[in-house]
Amino acid sequence: MGYVPPPTPQHGLEEGPVLLKDGRTALLRRASKKDLPLFVEFLRRLSPTSLRLRFFSPISPEKAAELLLSAKPEEEKVTLVVLLGEPPRIVATGEYVRVKGEDTAEVAFLVDDAFQGKGLGTLLLERLALIAAKRGVRRFQAFVLAENKQMLSVFMESGFRVRAHREGGEVEVEFEILMEEETARRFEWREKVSTIASLHPFFFPRGVAVVGASRDPESIGYRVLENLIFGRFQGPVFPVNEAIGREGGTVGPLLAYPGLESVPGPVDLVVVAVPKERVPEALEAAGRRGARGAIVLTTGFTPKEAQALADKARRLGMRLLGPGSLGLVHTHPGVRLAAGLAPLPKEGVLAISSQSGTLGRAVLAFAEEMGLGVASFVSLGAKADISSNDLLQFWEEDERTRVILLYLEHFGNPRRFSRLARRIGKKKPILAVHPSRDPLVRALFAQAGVVRANSLEEAFDVALLLAQGPLPENGRVCLISNASGPSNLALEALKEGGMEVEHVDLGSTADLEAFRRALAEAEASDAGSVFLLFVPMGFAPEEEVLGLLREVRGGKTYLACLMGLSSGRARVLGSVPVYRFPESAAIALARAWGYRRWREEPLFFPDFQDLRLEEARRLVEGKRALSREEGEALLRAFGLSLGEEEGLRLRLLAEPHPLFGPVLVLVLPTPLGDQVLEQRLSPLTAKDAEELLRPLAGRVEGLPAYKELVLRVSRMLEELPQVERLLLELSGPRVAAFTISLRAD
Repeated sequence: MGYVPPPTPQHGLEEGPVLLKDGRTALLRRASKKDLPLFVEFLRRLSPTSLRLRFFSPISPEKAAELLLSAKPEEEKVTLVVLLGEPPRIVATGEYVRVKGEDTAEVAFLVDDAFQGKGLGTLLLERLALIAAKRGVRRFQAFVLAENKQMLSVFMESGFRVRAHREGGEVEVEFEILMEEETARRFEWREKVSTIASLHPFFFPRGVAVVGASRDPESIGYRVLENLIFGRFQGPVFPVNEAIGREGGTVGPLLAYPGLESVPGPVDLVVVAVPKERVPEALEAAGRRGARGAIVLTTGFTPKEAQALADKARRLGMRLLGPGSLGLVHTHPGVRLAAGLAPLPKEGVLAISSQSGTLGRAVLAFAEEMGLGVASFVSLGAKADISSNDLLQFWEEDERTRVILLYLEHFGNPRRFSRLARRIGKKKPILAVHPSRDPLVRALFAQAGVVRANSLEEAFDVALLLAQGPLPENGRVCLISNASGPSNLALEALKEGGMEVEHVDLGSTADLEAFRRALAEAEASDAGSVFLLFVPMGFAPEEEVLGLLREVRGGKTYLACLMGLSSGRARVLGSVPVYRFPESAAIALARAWGYRRWREEPLFFPDFQDLRLEEARRLVEGKRALSREEGEALLRAFGLSLGEEEGLRLRLLAEPHPLFGPVLVLVLPTPLGDQVLEQRLSPLTAKDAEELLRPLAGRVEGLPAYKELVLRVSRMLEELPQVERLLLELSGPRVAAFTISLRAD
């Protein structure tokens, strides 16, 4: 069994937005003594039964609040609260308490009667366990009244290996909070359920209101309404315009309403197309109306202002797309939603997310030109709330989505993105375009199995291939051609992509029968892919060659390049992707084969049984620096060998990046300066470690020892967030010298 990295929440572990099981939004944070009035108000709302089940005897709200916020000098206590509403009120609280220095803590929760069954107890248990594990706690225990079935079920269904012992009317529960595969799987599953529920009003709204609907054909409000109507949305649409609504007038064929409060039907989703200064007011009205989602098309918000809008939406129980979003489209035949400035595209299997609105429109037009249908499209805008990490979890379970295409300008939580992409990429391919050439972005995509495209054109080339047929069964490709020049371009691109090519050169005088025989032989061969490259030479009728492609049936990956016949960059002929240029086709096939190889690679984080984690934590706890002896003890606690050895002199630098988390950099010192050989993001899988060390192949002996070293260092960075920077001077796979810097806080 390998190491299981703990789950990474989308927002802060101890403070940030959270989602209830039904998709409603809330805020999690640490409690403080200033929260006493909020605690008293919370406890006064609870039933006597709930208070008794938590405190085991009758107690006043005031006394209970003091108990929850107090701690003895010898205790370490962490108390979390979940707040909801405007103004915020506490709806749940949880805590763990341990005697300082001990590895067992007592845990307890209390949830508002009206919010029980919404996953809050489970959420608090997960967060407290993650916090406690980072602080050296090994196990939780709890004392629960036997009649408190709901609390007992929270523990039993947590994924931890729970031991329960009943004595009289009380049950003692105890379990190790070590992260295991089943525990992590349940954590991830519960977050996915909540995320999908929160996005349901965007993709499957019962009704849509357009705030700022207008009769002016040049206005945004007019175009939004037009797209909803012409897209034939399968639900009611409500134009909201104060002036027209008060007169009882219409916008287009629809009756207008002066405000959201006067709309008679269900409103799950509100599209906001009003001037910037009126957006907060529109969100408040949407919250009062009970809407669960808002798309803000309005632009011009600073990052701080955009975040304030998202915070307001969350307090009102809504999720926010934007501001500055182009909108959202969902081609599901039971929905047909075009909520924004983009019309409804042709239905298909491609899901698209774009942070740029203008680029989003171009992307949809490009997909239409290629004949590539769209399952859904989301323009994130400022992504103050909803991000690609949310969308990935929705698309993971969407049966209509077979290929995911992301245009990313910047990351909010790349560690969370990596974890999600690794999981989802095992089911369906994720393509990404990122304008940066930052090597860390490249490393992130490579480790997460994301198919990185150098341009949008390349991304669509790959998407077209992935959307049409099966992935290459193996790395062998049969290239059938009648022109040597274009063939050479394809050959180089295929070989560069790690593919083995069997080139069948039919010659420039090849006729139709020669192509037919070559295709039949390729179909019978052990090649996983068949690539037909055809240049019109006058010996094989062009239309009949096209007919051969239309007749293709089989389990292999087929693609073609028909030079001089296609007006666009790529299209589909029957079930075969057809490209205009040989390099485009070859690169698309190589990317598909690279993805297939990654998908079949097991996602394994090696573990080491000789790690002395408790000793390591004690060495760094509460310190700002380590002595040389303490540093050596820390390295030995993680199983690193110290001393000199014959071998290549290298440096291994490990330090956290503010966005990407811990980064490992392999450096070769030279007289001209340090040369960065490779870098990878922690935590490392076995495959990641091999990729980090790939530049050493053929230059050093004993690569497995180097692999073990970098995996142990990666584990240190994951277990000890107190380590700010680690520099190891390597003599062979041993540490000859080191520098360890600890965080000042």
